[in-house]
Amino acid sequence: MGPVLLIVVCFLQVIRGYHHENQQPPKITEHPVDTSVARHEPATLNCQASGKPEPTITWYKDGDLLRTAPQDARSHRVLLPAGSLFFLKVMQSRKESDGGVYWCEASNALGKVRSRNATLTVAVLREEFRFEPQSSQAAAGEDIVLECSPPKGTPEPVVYWKKDGQPLTIEKRLKLVDGSNLAITDTKPSDQGRYQCIAKNTAGVRESTIAILKVYVKPYMVRSPQDVTALAGSTVEFACGVGGDPVPDVLWRRNAPGGTMPLGRVRVLEDRTLKLERITLMDQGVYTCEADNSAGVVSASGMLTVHVAPLFNVRPSAQTIEQGQEVTFQCNAQGSPQPFIFWSFEGDRALVYPGSSSGNFEAFTSLEGHSTLILKNAQVQHSGTVIICSAVNAAGSVSTRTRLTVTSKEDRPPPVIIRGPSNQSLPIHSVAYLTCEANGNPKPVISWYKEGIPVSASDRINMTNPSHIEIYNLRKEDSGSYTCVASSRGGKATWTGNLLVENPKNPNINLFKAPESIMLPGPPSRPHALNQSEGSVTITWGQNNKIGSSSLLGYQVELFGREEGVTPTWTTVARRVTGQTYTQHLLTPNVPYTFIVRAENTHGLGPPSQLSEPVIVGPDTAQNWGNPEVTILSEARANLVSSNVVKLLDAIPTSSTAIKLVWDVLDNLFVEGLYIYYVAVDNNNLDSPPRTYSMLTVLHTGDSTTFVVNNLEKWSKYEFFIVPFYKSVEGQPSNSRTARTLEDVPKEPPTNMEARLLNSTAVHLKWKSPLPVSLNGELQGFKVEVKTNNSETLEAISVGPTPSLLLTNLTSGISYFVRVAASTRAGLGPFSPAATLRLDPASRTADNNNQRPVDADMQSSDFITETWFMALLISMVSVMVVLFGAMLFVRRRQMLSKKTMTPSRSNGRVLSTPLASKHEAPLWLDKETLPEYATTLPEYSKLNPHEYRDYINNGSPANNSVNLHNNPMHPNEYSRPNDLEYTSEKSFPMRKYKDYPGIQVQEYASPNLGSDSNRNSQNAEYAEVDSTLIQQDSSGACSPAPYATTTLVTGGRKFGNSMNWSSHSNDSSDESPYPSYNGGYYNRKVYSDSYSAPNDTLRKPKKSSRKNSQDSNPPDLVSPNQPVYARVGPPGMSWRNGNGVPPLSSFTPQMQNKHYASTRSEGGNPL
Repeated sequence: MGPVLLIVVCFLQVIRGYHHENQQPPKITEHPVDTSVARHEPATLNCQASGKPEPTITWYKDGDLLRTAPQDARSHRVLLPAGSLFFLKVMQSRKESDGGVYWCEASNALGKVRSRNATLTVAVLREEFRFEPQSSQAAAGEDIVLECSPPKGTPEPVVYWKKDGQPLTIEKRLKLVDGSNLAITDTKPSDQGRYQCIAKNTAGVRESTIAILKVYVKPYMVRSPQDVTALAGSTVEFACGVGGDPVPDVLWRRNAPGGTMPLGRVRVLEDRTLKLERITLMDQGVYTCEADNSAGVVSASGMLTVHVAPLFNVRPSAQTIEQGQEVTFQCNAQGSPQPFIFWSFEGDRALVYPGSSSGNFEAFTSLEGHSTLILKNAQVQHSGTVIICSAVNAAGSVSTRTRLTVTSKEDRPPPVIIRGPSNQSLPIHSVAYLTCEANGNPKPVISWYKEGIPVSASDRINMTNPSHIEIYNLRKEDSGSYTCVASSRGGKATWTGNLLVENPKNPNINLFKAPESIMLPGPPSRPHALNQSEGSVTITWGQNNKIGSSSLLGYQVELFGREEGVTPTWTTVARRVTGQTYTQHLLTPNVPYTFIVRAENTHGLGPPSQLSEPVIVGPDTAQNWGNPEVTILSEARANLVSSNVVKLLDAIPTSSTAIKLVWDVLDNLFVEGLYIYYVAVDNNNLDSPPRTYSMLTVLHTGDSTTFVVNNLEKWSKYEFFIVPFYKSVEGQPSNSRTARTLEDVPKEPPTNMEARLLNSTAVHLKWKSPLPVSLNGELQGFKVEVKTNNSETLEAISVGPTPSLLLTNLTSGISYFVRVAASTRAGLGPFSPAATLRLDPASRTADNNNQRPVDADMQSSDFITETWFMALLISMVSVMVVLFGAMLFVRRRQMLSKKTMTPSRSNGRVLSTPLASKHEAPLWLDKETLPEYATTLPEYSKLNPHEYRDYINNGSPANNSVNLHNNPMHPNEYSRPNDLEYTSEKSFPMRKYKDYPGIQVQEYASPNLGSDSNRNSQNAEYAEVDSTLIQQDSSGACSPAPYATTTLVTGGRKFGNSMNWSSHSNDSSDESPYPSYNGGYYNRKVYSDSYSAPNDTLRKPKKSSRKNSQDSNPPDLVSPNQPVYARVGPPGMSWRNGNGVPPLSSFTPQMQNKHYASTRSEGGNPL
């Protein structure tokens, strides 16, 4: 049956294959794609399939079969013959929506196939923008963002921008932020315009409202105000050219403490320039131009420096002194900048300023700040010296002259009456005031005469001040001539005035009183000789601007000459001289004459002028004063002194050692030459006292107005001024100018080079810069040259002004030659000497302390880093350590030997015994194991008898500085010393104790008192410290043992019944107990080789015998194998009665329960 069925199936398959050989199953050849369509717009979803027979296309939407036309005549969806789905208009409403997921299915008789999904989106774009761009403004250079939020839509709309109706390209400074906001960085004026945000998707395009962007330009300076230096009284301008959009407003303000704009003298011009007229020193300060608009603010400032020429506020006055006296002249001037004040002498080119001197003249600054010239011990040869005080600054100069007259006592002129009594007509019973002011050297004495009779003081005449007398209650008999006489050793001067006293009712009398001083004319200038001949002299003077309260009538000339047979007094030689010159004739030759001049108006005579210089006429005067040269000198003096003749225009540096001066001669009539004065000033402090001035003489020839001053210091600041001269007459100095010579290369190399080794290939170099005085300019940096042995420059490194350099990539073991030079703007200075730098291969680690100087001899100190030196140093240190250890070892052995040989009667704290010296060290109660107890011991040695008695009776010391705590081991006073005893054998006091007869002390306490034959078997092998109560033996003997039994082991075996005590002693001699330092007693016959803690574990002897352990033979104290027992404790205490015994914990150390392993112990034998 099976084969038959198989044949049938094969037959059917053959039949079927033949039937379908011309048919194909459906296959999708074009799949629908996602499509977005605006509402009410047509759309097509394509779908094509192939197959035989022709497949049928059906459409599905969201999984449901889609009804289409022509099957459904009412449907707006049409199935095209090719299989595509065509939408007449895409619907989007609440009832019906074409949006969704579509696919097509192709089927025929052979099967069906499904296409890929395609989403149909109904595009929507709302009309309103969620946020529209707003009009904005920005300053140029700032960043700005134009925000735009497009309307909602499906799909999400794409945003782009338009500017001035044209699409905007997004690049460089323009960016879209968050997909729709337009960001403009570094805005420029070209960015200004009309901006529009455009939103676009399939549904359509939406345009926002137009936003206007205004780009403002911040104010900026076109012409900034500059610093200005001007003279007082001139006009200055500060420019302020600004730009910006919108046009900025300009405001000027003054930045000065307490200063305001000089409103009456300031103007702002159309171009916003500030103009100041007739400036004064008070206008000095900072002026700021401030421009602002809506985009920002900008400001610029200019400094106004006002220079004011010097003006004297203190002038030196003429002085006449006697020989040997001291004279001072004071001078001060004000100006801006602060003027330099100096003194000079006519005919002498030396300058004298504070801190300098010339001859016997010295200058200094007084407490008031005035420049003072002093001459001590004036001599006759100083007489007639013309002293000149000058003040110079950059704005100008001023000078004044005075004269010093030195006289002997014989040459003193008589006193000069400044103001004498005037004619007066006064009524009866009124008051008359008579004045007589005079000066002279010495001070004159004033006396009064009436009609030749001396006037005396009375009840009506007040003569308290002789210069001003007062006459009260005038009577007619007071009328008369009153003469004032001013007298001194130099002579006398007289002045007469008439007083008329009348009845005021008399109509024929014109009453008038003496004029006030303000009504009188001022004193003329000092007269000086204009022309001189044999027996005559012509003098001249200057008019005073003060003429008083009435018109000037003329001048009165007075003369004094000390002639033989003539009373020395002033003689009036001329009255009411209308001119300002006068010639005096008939003078005696070789007699010095002095003149004074007074001005007169209708109110009377004014005060006199200064005394003229003594004038001497004689046969030879025609040679001096008769020739025209004298007249020319006088004219030259008047011309040069009265005004500034030379103006220094500029000082221009031409090299590092030369400065060119440029000047202008304003009046060259009396300019024979020029003195050029210059001095180096401090670069940092221009107000510091200058150094010595240097002077050059330049003859004035032709139109030459320049001169080059050479041989100056490099890069130094100098101050210059010029003084014109004619013959011996010097004129007024010019203004000053300051200039600095040009830079030059440094004069000296850097010094003190040091190297710090960082590692085997890097070194940090540092050095010291040359001194500022040798730099010759401003330091710009350094140049470092590094060479190797082949003398070729390996590298030239330029560094800044910091004097250090890090050298890297060096080769270990190679010597480098390093040198450094400083540089200024003028160039490179000299190099320092080449220093050798060698990196040791052994030094490969950084060492911050490995810093040393680097110089030409650096190799000589390299041995410190050599391997052989380090090995030698280590060997020497090792030998020293070994020697020191050996010395300590030998010293220790010597000390141990001394302890071993200590005699049995030794008073030392550490006792040694020959019984144990050959064996292991026995135990001892070490004081060091009781630290707390040791600190509570009483210091009896510091007590006097009175304090000790108080302590015994009261239990407290009188002196709190002494430690007298009770011994916790002995509450009774057994251990207290009774007194301090000094002996001739000891250099220190010994404690003397009370005698207690009841104390029982067993010198050698041992339970094994058997015969000598049994001694070897009775040796204890341990030290037992037992805190159990001690029992009293049958004999009732009291033992001085402590509350524990201490067995000192000397190598024997353990002896049983160690707690039994025998009162028998091997030695019949009774020795008194010896006081111990811990308050108890011990016997001097008890020995110990060393201290040992009572809880130490001792070694068990290798060979021990127990057979005679119970024998009662006493030990042989001489045998080194026998134990030695010592009991230490307070006397009077029962050995076997524990009622009064304090617990052991009261004096045992805190560590007593801790066992320490001994180096000589064996297992199984702890104590």
